[in-house]
Amino acid sequence: MHKRQITMIIGIMAVAAIIAIFAIVFNSTPHEEAATAATSSHSSKAVNKKQQSNSQGKAVSKTSTTIDKSSSSTGAEENLDVKNILKGQNNVPAIVSVNQNNGELTVIFADDGTQSLDDFMKAYAKATGLVLKAASQQSKISSVMIARQVKLEDGLEYAVAGKWQKDQLATVNKLAAEPAIKDVLLSASHYSIGGSVWDAFSQQQKNDYQNHQQGGQVEATDDGFNKWVQAGIEKNK
Repeated sequence: MHKRQITMIIGIMAVAAIIAIFAIVFNSTPHEEAATAATSSHSSKAVNKKQQSNSQGKAVSKTSTTIDKSSSSTGAEENLDVKNILKGQNNVPAIVSVNQNNGELTVIFADDGTQSLDDFMKAYAKATGLVLKAASQQSKISSVMIARQVKLEDGLEYAVAGKWQKDQLATVNKLAAEPAIKDVLLSASHYSIGGSVWDAFSQQQKNDYQNHQQGGQVEATDDGFNKWVQAGIEKNK
C-alpha cells in the first residue's frame, strides 16, 4: 500500500511538471510574438524613416540643383536696358531703336524737330554718356555705336554718330554727368558729324575737332562704321 501511494505521488508530480512546462511555453509565446512584432514594427519604422530621409535628401538635392541653375541663369548678363537707363532723365532724346548682337550695341536717337543745335547736341551728349557708362560695366559688350537723327527737307541723316570700342569704353567713366559734345565724340574710336550740322558749326566748334568732320582715337578707317553712317541717310522721308 505504501509503495502504491509513492507511485501515485510520483505520477501526480510528473503530470504537474508537464502542466507547468506547457503553461510556461504557452505564456511565453504571446510575449515572444509581441516582442517580435514590436521589433518588426520598429525595424519597419526605421526603414520608412530612412526611405523618407533619402527621399527628402533627393528632393533637397533636386531643389538645390534647380536653385543653382536659376542663380546661374539670373547671374548671366542680359541685354542692356537703354530705355531704363534713360528713364526719368531730363533733356534726353527719344529712342528710335536699340539693337544688341554679338557684343555690339547700337542705339539710334530721334530728332524732336524743336531744339536748337546746341540743345540738340547737349541732349545727345548726355544720353550717350549715360549709355556708355552702363555699357562699360557689361563684359560682353565690346563696342557701342550711337547716332542721333536730324530731319532735313529731303529726309533724315545721322547728324552725329560715334563708335566706342573696348579700349575707349574703359575710359568713358571720366566723362562728366552732362558732358560737352566735343568730349563725348573725341573720346570715341570713330566719330562722324553730318554735313548739315558741320556747316552750321562756328569756326570755333570746327576747331574743337581740328577741322575734321570725321575722326576719332583710332586712325585706321572703319569701313563698317562708315557704311553704317551712310546707311543712316534716308531721302524723301
